[in-house]
Amino acid sequence: MPRPSGISGNSMTPTSDRTHAVPRAHSFREIGVRGLRVLLAGGALCLAACAATGEKAGGVSAGPGRTGTGNTGAAIAKNDVEAADWYRQAAEDGVPGAMVDYAYMILYGRGVEGNAEAAAAWLRKAVDRESARAMAVLGVLYLEGRGVPEDKAEGVRLIRLAAEKGDPLGMRNLGALHEHGLTVGGKVLQARDGGEAVRLYRRIAEMGDSAAQAFLASMLLRGDGGVKDDAEGLVWLRKSADQGYGPAQSHLGHLHEKGEIVPRSSEEAARWYRRSAESGYARGQVRWALALAAGKGVGRNDEEAVRWLRLAAGQNDAWGQTELASMIMEGRGAACDLTEADALAEKAARQAYGEAKLLLGRLRDRKQPPACPAS
Repeated sequence: MPRPSGISGNSMTPTSDRTHAVPRAHSFREIGVRGLRVLLAGGALCLAACAATGEKAGGVSAGPGRTGTGNTGAAIAKNDVEAADWYRQAAEDGVPGAMVDYAYMILYGRGVEGNAEAAAAWLRKAVDRESARAMAVLGVLYLEGRGVPEDKAEGVRLIRLAAEKGDPLGMRNLGALHEHGLTVGGKVLQARDGGEAVRLYRRIAEMGDSAAQAFLASMLLRGDGGVKDDAEGLVWLRKSADQGYGPAQSHLGHLHEKGEIVPRSSEEAARWYRRSAESGYARGQVRWALALAAGKGVGRNDEEAVRWLRLAAGQNDAWGQTELASMIMEGRGAACDLTEADALAEKAARQAYGEAKLLLGRLRDRKQPPACPAS
């Protein structure tokens, strides 16, 4: 049975071209396309808790049991459980910054049981104490209905307040609102304004924020906001990628793969895809896996490709789930298992992913039932 490989719009591409296949929504516009969920993605909240966890935005935590080095050169053990406990104690003492940090830990279940409602409650207490960072984060929760009843108007109001107070995350989030616009029930809560989005992103990018650098780069490369500047866009994209921001690394790799703005190089594309994958970015993991599966810019390794696809699928990435299902159907890098492939394709299809729906239809077609390849 022919397999739908190379997820690219409604077209099919051969296996050897799979690293060129990118979902249409993510082609070139790698950064920030999934609506307002971008506000919580890729370490956006990390700025509230980096000091104690060793993380940086878009990067990887030192994690429990690992160490970091302060200015004295002495190693400091990193432990989320202890960090969460100190945050809690400070929060209970009425320190607004600690309330935000503790809320972050609760929200993501780091060092403490995850509980979005409890996180929102701590953020509300910090908002009552005029914490701009709490306003920025709580505003996102209201937009998503996470831990609080969904109230997009309240979410927009809080994000604007945070931005007006000069909070970097608030300004970045407000930039995203300006970039995408937000209309609910015919009522415009935030009109699209690319120029304002660029202005806000630039302010935060100049402070060193890797996500804002990537968002700014993407707008400049696409010409949103009235200005198209490939040279400046590439500078900001590289700054973000060099800081370890996974989406920027994946985007840069894609540019090298396609030969857009930068020289075409499968090896350079694979190098950036690998860095993106190692940062934990799901789409970088898929792209790196597809490079491995096709042997483009790196030696072919189906088993390693499947391992990375499983990591992406474990983050509920529909593209990763679909590509993993396809490889399992073929018995590439893993034993053929049509039941597992069907379950993966269904998970992706339920996220409204068109290629997964196609794959699921073929898996369940009684007139042309799929079969594992002969061993």
